[in-house]
Amino acid sequence: MGGVSSWCDLLVHGIDTVEWRILPIVAGGVPREPLFKLPPHARVVPRVEIWSEMRVPIGVHRLASRVEVQTGLPGILARELLSPEARLGPLVSALVSCRLQPSSIRRAFRSAQGWKSFVAALSSVMSEESSQAGSSPLLGALDAALLYQMLYWVARTAAAPAPQVDVSHVTAAGWAVIPALVNQALHGTPLLLTEHGVYVREAYLAAARTPMTAASRFIATRLARGLTRAAYAAADVISPVSDANAVWERSLGVDSGKIEVIYNGVRIPGTPAPPPRKRRVVSVGRIDPLKDVHTMLRVAADVAARLPDVEFRHYGPVTEGQEAYGRSCYALLDALGLGDRFRFMGRTTDANGVVRDADVVLMTSISEGLPLSILEAMAQARPVVATGVGGVPDLVRGCGMVAPPGDVHALGSAVTALLVNPVLADRLGHRGYARVRRRFTEEACLDSYRALLNTLANPVAA
Repeated sequence: MGGVSSWCDLLVHGIDTVEWRILPIVAGGVPREPLFKLPPHARVVPRVEIWSEMRVPIGVHRLASRVEVQTGLPGILARELLSPEARLGPLVSALVSCRLQPSSIRRAFRSAQGWKSFVAALSSVMSEESSQAGSSPLLGALDAALLYQMLYWVARTAAAPAPQVDVSHVTAAGWAVIPALVNQALHGTPLLLTEHGVYVREAYLAAARTPMTAASRFIATRLARGLTRAAYAAADVISPVSDANAVWERSLGVDSGKIEVIYNGVRIPGTPAPPPRKRRVVSVGRIDPLKDVHTMLRVAADVAARLPDVEFRHYGPVTEGQEAYGRSCYALLDALGLGDRFRFMGRTTDANGVVRDADVVLMTSISEGLPLSILEAMAQARPVVATGVGGVPDLVRGCGMVAPPGDVHALGSAVTALLVNPVLADRLGHRGYARVRRRFTEEACLDSYRALLNTLANPVAA
């Protein structure tokens, strides 16, 4: 649930000249009910379960059982995913061996030789000095064991069968790229990477904001960086959803020639309905640390101190795995004494409807690409107050107000200004409506992806 899944749904339904094969990479556990209904030209293939003991298919297992175990696999993965000077070739070769010899992975990781190769590679990585990375912390035995287990899951993700297709469209420069790297090496499958939020940046933010040891922070960020660099190096085309993402990609070594920005798009209604004039502020998004709901609540308290009749309504579920953060948001709501002036409304299936019922739309995220929630607000001619992250400043300039992430006073002042000045709010809202109609429509988004996918699938014809 969220902007990326809505974007996936738009592409799968909107580009019906493509036979979509959707490969979910998920945490192990009880499968959840799908939130979106697939069209006839799309189907889900068997999912890849990380953090599970998913069995290898019998036919592949029998073939692989006759192949020699590669006990150096853990060391190769450690070196080529964690080193600042990692190389794509050896990493891809190791991942391909996992696909071809899936039954050897467990034996490799359970062997004394596999552990020794890992320790040797990790020691080498920890001693490296690079201008592209900070100094490495000391890792204890438990830290090393946890990293070893993560690399085992990387290997298992590479081993899982993936359908042979004409193009691999990867939706994040993280775990999702692993099967695509293997298919590219085995079958020459072109790789298209779309980045909404910058994966490695969000890994850095999560590590900085989550209580963890220096060793755990090192492991999380280095692994994210390694997967990101591999995705960037292997991708035939990278299509970020905003120009701001392209800056990060170029800074991590991507040639500008293979970056093609494709903006998100939304359906444009007819004449926008007038705002309700109830001093109602609406936000739409998951309850997640990246959305910084704590700041949103403090902004509500700041505005309520000036305008006691203000109403804040937040729509969106708690992200799975972030239940503790969700509880902290409810606790902060109680501590701030906002009462019914701020209400968590839960999941909505009518984002346009809830935005239409707003006077101002608020977003307090610390990381975004080109958020659909803001595009939907602009399509309804609603003024936006948002944090200046990702592509938001360029999107909102001239049709809303932007403040730094976490700046409660600036965000609160902007919301207050729009609520007490409806003429200004209307002017900004209609500017946003005109901008979305001009540059951010569903049709333009789908046309760009359709053309790009056809070019990658038929390079000779192109």
